[in-house]
Amino acid sequence: MRCAVYVRVSTDKEEQKDSLKYQQELFYNYIAEKGWDIYKFYIDVESGTTAKREELQKLIEDAQNKEFDIILAKELSRLARNGELSYKIKNLCENQGIHIITLDNAINTLTGNTHMFGLYAWMYEQESQNTSNRVKETLKTRAKNGLFKGSNPPYGYEVRDGKLYIRNDETPNIVRRIFKEYLEGNGRQSIARRLYNEGVPTPAQMLEKQTQEISGMILP
Repeated sequence: MRCAVYVRVSTDKEEQKDSLKYQQELFYNYIAEKGWDIYKFYIDVESGTTAKREELQKLIEDAQNKEFDIILAKELSRLARNGELSYKIKNLCENQGIHIITLDNAINTLTGNTHMFGLYAWMYEQESQNTSNRVKETLKTRAKNGLFKGSNPPYGYEVRDGKLYIRNDETPNIVRRIFKEYLEGNGRQSIARRLYNEGVPTPAQMLEKQTQEISGMILP
């Protein structure tokens, strides 16, 4: 049996990288116990609500060409978190004679365990929608309270107590200069080139500097 292993994590944060390694180890052990072969690992770092995942698309393309016999995933939500995509993958596999197995024992078409597929597809879609609604409501509440919604403040600003304030350094004047030069007819590339040649710190460099300043305040 040739196994296509699909692994997905939502972000590239450190804890998610640990999850990625853990999932890979689970599959290696599972496949070794069964005496099967690994065709390929398909790994995405993206939300499961969208079908526009590069590795998932490769998996679907390879399934259409029947390059493997089984799709393995930790659970159905790793493959898809909406019903339409879940059934698209299910129907494709049925047409190509490819099995789907999830390590949580919810789905195993090899043994005929498919009767819960619809329930799990619906459940994960509802969970995803509820999470989305909670995030939107949180962002709306922060906006109403005048709190900053992003993770990194815009160039020339800093966040204090959840609110944006103009920084007490050279960056606000740089922002004013950029606007002034742009209104005078200068293009974005020419403005950026002049700033770079003058050694003006970029947004990324300012963010790194701020991070170092905060670390210096925390560490003894």
